[in-house]
Amino acid sequence: MREVKAPVHFSTQKAVALPEAAGAGNISIGGQQLPLPLALHKGVAYIARPDGMEIASGVRKTDPVLLTPAHEPLSTLDDLEATGTVGSNPARRPVIAESKGKTLALSSVVTKVPGSGTTKGHHEVELLVADTDTAARAWSARIPLGEMQNALDVEEEDTEVVGLYGDTVALYAQGRLFGVHVDSHQKVWTAPGTYAPGAVLAGGKLVALRDHTDGTRRPVGLNPADGSQKWALDDVSAETLNAASPSTVIVGGYLSSEDSRDGSVLLDAASSKRIETYDGIMAADSCDYDGRSTTICTGADSVVAYNAQTGKERWTLPDKSGNRVAPEVTLVRAGLVYGTTENGPVVLDSTTGADQEDEPGIAPYFSDGYVGIAVTDSDHTVTAYRTEN
Repeated sequence: MREVKAPVHFSTQKAVALPEAAGAGNISIGGQQLPLPLALHKGVAYIARPDGMEIASGVRKTDPVLLTPAHEPLSTLDDLEATGTVGSNPARRPVIAESKGKTLALSSVVTKVPGSGTTKGHHEVELLVADTDTAARAWSARIPLGEMQNALDVEEEDTEVVGLYGDTVALYAQGRLFGVHVDSHQKVWTAPGTYAPGAVLAGGKLVALRDHTDGTRRPVGLNPADGSQKWALDDVSAETLNAASPSTVIVGGYLSSEDSRDGSVLLDAASSKRIETYDGIMAADSCDYDGRSTTICTGADSVVAYNAQTGKERWTLPDKSGNRVAPEVTLVRAGLVYGTTENGPVVLDSTTGADQEDEPGIAPYFSDGYVGIAVTDSDHTVTAYRTEN
């Protein structure tokens, strides 16, 4: 099947239901929590689970492949299904990355290692790496976690792969940041301090929110090759962090230690230079880069588009003068904004905000040019739909 790089049509007749892991603990009849813990590559879904990583085709119905850790995970998929609570899934979406001519899917799981003799049991985080050519395990790495650090608002199961920088995988677990080398499969650094989930790689830096002694968090930029600190913003008490482009990040919180002004700031990730400052938290809950030149920020019944490099506003919805409403955005990708309104799914041009397609078939949460991922209205099953020209 030929890839469609920026699809605006999806076939609702060619649907493949994904395994329960794609929606367990995140979607139910009563609601949903996004993002879902999955990533796509050439029509194949890589689904993070609290007890492993599941690989399933989104093009045709096949038996999924399950990668499991060496030791018992702290929680399992069965635990999620037993509680039925939306938001109970600790798994975070895998990362798809290129390494030494191969495309890899990377996920992580926190497990418990049993004690033996006089040796106490402990937790460890296992990095699970799949080769997308074979849909099988390529390698794994295990890092002992020891006693859990006194991190802010962090659960024992919290772990995620931040990304791959050169030959080093940046990995988060239980409030700590680690580096794992792709050749040795060993930990090569541990960053000092404890951190919030949601660190990002941008501008050649690992940008994270580090716990401060006063009970707040502050943005820092680390060298992803060795974990050393390159910059820190001590006058910003941060609450949110989003990648705005490959070289910039948006930090939201209190921007001044003197007057506790509530706002957001667009930073150059390499240097921490402030590019633009905004009142309020960008009037948005989350921001996503479109892969071209625009950052899309969504909030309560609003969508705002910014120039990713300058931070200047490009367009906003709703627009009363044009009798236009703001869509509920599901995906920002390849110069397009996918979402829904009371009229159904819609696709917008991310640069202008104009409607590009008003009958796309679905409003995908993910798309890789081969399939789009959405949730069925009938039974809330996470489902893959083929793209169409």
